Amino acid sequence: MSQKTLKLSVLAAAIAVVAGQVHSAAFQLAEQNTTGLGRAYSGEGAVADNASVLGRNPAAMTLFDRPALSTGAVYINPEVDVEGKGAYAQAGQASGMPTDSKDIADDAVVPFFYYVHPINEQWVAGFGAFTNYGLATNYPNDHFAGEVAGKTSLKTLNLNPNIAFRVNNRLSLGAGLNAVYADAELVRHSGVIPAGLGPMGSVLFPEGAGTETARLAGDDWGYGWNAGLLLEADEHNRWALTYRSEIDLTLKGDYSNGISPLGGGLGGQARAGSLDLTLPAIAELSGYNRVSNDWAFHYGIMWTEWSSFKELKAVDQQGNQLLHKDENFKNSWRVSAGATHYLNEQWTLRGGLAYDKSPVPEEYRSISIPDVDRTWYTLGATYAYNQNLSVDAAFAFLHGKKVDVREKSELLPAPYEFRSGGNAYLFGVQMNYRF
Repeated sequence: MSQKTLKLSVLAAAIAVVAGQVHSAAFQLAEQNTTGLGRAYSGEGAVADNASVLGRNPAAMTLFDRPALSTGAVYINPEVDVEGKGAYAQAGQASGMPTDSKDIADDAVVPFFYYVHPINEQWVAGFGAFTNYGLATNYPNDHFAGEVAGKTSLKTLNLNPNIAFRVNNRLSLGAGLNAVYADAELVRHSGVIPAGLGPMGSVLFPEGAGTETARLAGDDWGYGWNAGLLLEADEHNRWALTYRSEIDLTLKGDYSNGISPLGGGLGGQARAGSLDLTLPAIAELSGYNRVSNDWAFHYGIMWTEWSSFKELKAVDQQGNQLLHKDENFKNSWRVSAGATHYLNEQWTLRGGLAYDKSPVPEEYRSISIPDVDRTWYTLGATYAYNQNLSVDAAFAFLHGKKVDVREKSELLPAPYEFRSGGNAYLFGVQMNYRF
């Protein structure tokens, strides 16, 4: 029983870094700027409204003839509900445990900063600080499925210096380095006491439901690269192709649990542990076509190499494998389209639609990964105070369908059963300045 309990604890730690919110596929974030939010991030590598384009395509920096700065934030309000089903949920209700949880994904503010600096007519440098991945979910301590629920948090920061070169009037190339800092935190608790466990149950979980079975906090730096190209038919028609490499992380930190040492636990004592995590590669093809003085259309398709996320491995300080858990995510696609209306010299209006495909196979769904296919509906606007200063605002509604989840238990003979799904509301603001 002690080995099984240890596996449960490590499994809970592993789940911590693969949880996600409803606003993007798995634990991926699309919210690198507010301007793009208003058009559902369609045409992101080719539109180049402001300096934030370098977060998606460094080659597009060659469209700037003077220094430019963009900064702001997107507020994310997910509304994800999880309903317990089946025999275990009924046992939890009989014991007074929570089985239905509303708003399990925490609100978040995603900030960003970009600066573009032309060096001469051919070379441009730039720097961005933003994030591509993150999550925050929270369940009650005494939840009936405590071994797979709990508190989960992953925060990342990408520091991204870039350089771009204009080859000729039609082609520009760009590349950058990515230094990604990741910080993860997890807390898990015991839930329904396994039937037939007998007196051992009071040894493993002396406090009953709510005993802390895992607490993990760890961080790491990972490094990668990105590249892009921009093709221009003329000033009103251009296309972009971009790629961002995967990032390998080893989250190192302290691990502990409140399980009695008699049951193979740590009794609240901390020990060193680590968990490997791969942030997948991303490729995107996008286009921008201004069809008149007043209107432009933009579109894009993004591919994320989630198939690189095949498994999770957790090890102790000596490198002994504590867990090998298959994930088997599938590569996912995101398609988007939108329009921009140049109303006058001061106002620019935009809107967009997008569809995100979840990479999580049905048999691997988890309530710590409340991930479903989703549709984006977005609106945005830019107000130009003068030729140098402008402000963006945007709103997005994301609709996610409800799905059934059957999540394997390491202690119980049958899986937990849930009904999960929800929507999200996003609000963004951004300031842009050209020097």
